Amino acid sequence: MYWVLLSALSEWSQTEESRGERLRYTRQYSLLCDRRTVLRTLPPGHCCPVQGELLSAQSASGSLKAVVREASSKGPGRQFLEVWSRTGMTKSIDLTALNQHGKVYEDAQFGSLAWSSCESRVLYVAERRRAKAESLPVLQPTPANGSEGAGPSGMEEQAGREDRSVYREDWGEGLTSKSLPVLCVADVHKGSVSVLQGVPEQVSPGQALWAPGDSGVVFVGWWHEPFRLGLRFCSNRRSAVFCVDLEGNCECLSSDSSAVSSPRLSPDGRSLVYLQGRVFGPHAQCLQLQLFDWQIRRSSLLLDVVSRPTPGQFAGVYDPLLPRRCWAEDSRRLVFSSPSRSRKVRHRTHWIVCLCF
Repeated sequence: MYWVLLSALSEWSQTEESRGERLRYTRQYSLLCDRRTVLRTLPPGHCCPVQGELLSAQSASGSLKAVVREASSKGPGRQFLEVWSRTGMTKSIDLTALNQHGKVYEDAQFGSLAWSSCESRVLYVAERRRAKAESLPVLQPTPANGSEGAGPSGMEEQAGREDRSVYREDWGEGLTSKSLPVLCVADVHKGSVSVLQGVPEQVSPGQALWAPGDSGVVFVGWWHEPFRLGLRFCSNRRSAVFCVDLEGNCECLSSDSSAVSSPRLSPDGRSLVYLQGRVFGPHAQCLQLQLFDWQIRRSSLLLDVVSRPTPGQFAGVYDPLLPRRCWAEDSRRLVFSSPSRSRKVRHRTHWIVCLCF
């Protein structure tokens, strides 16, 4: 017999009435287990505040942690990408000062933060950089007459500047600051940030992760038509899974006439699962679980929609987001939750382990 020490990190929030704000903090738990049961729970450590932390992600080895933090020490709303090791902070990149993009997306719909397998680059999603907004006067274009001393035309003066009186469409419903997302890669050794090219102009990218071998980036792209407004509570919007390589070549991996979400790559890099539903079907509809084979470049159905569940059997997939680490180490099983009345049941097949509640 042998024992295993498991460590679980949880995040909590607490209302501070005197300051009128909510405090966020983490707490570490340690569990002593054998192969099947928890033998003992060790006393938790001290709480650690995580104020200003927007996103965080650990590298595959667990030795590094990336944190996107918003701080006001050098000005309001400045964002930093921090890299932490077990001994302290090893790198801090001022994303606002680099001015390669706008605000980093921290929401569950678009936001993502992922380490490359070589642990030298970090992938995330941010708003596209825009020209500085100004209130511009209405100027008439002046025809060029070639005379000496003729200044630039009114149209030329407005070039490169954005008129803030012009309506800018966003995704609305809790995503009002999200309009034109871009995929960004930070090199933690060089301290530089680059924006990936090749994403189709008619879609907004999000839920990004690294492709096998760090050869590119897999992401979900939502079509802008008929309009952006309505995505957070409308998971039935047209979308597809894409892959763009580092040279800017983009490929669609799924059906482009469905509503997809939550791509998850297996540990061996051979399989990609994602959820798929009908475009403009019911809100919170039952979803299919699709498997994309990276070797033969083809998708197949793992779990279909359950129209009428049998009592005591699997009731279908309804959560539009799979856990970020839903794959088992053997790359043959998935673990996720799905509602099934008010009882806890377990469903097991060759590929799926589903914990339902």
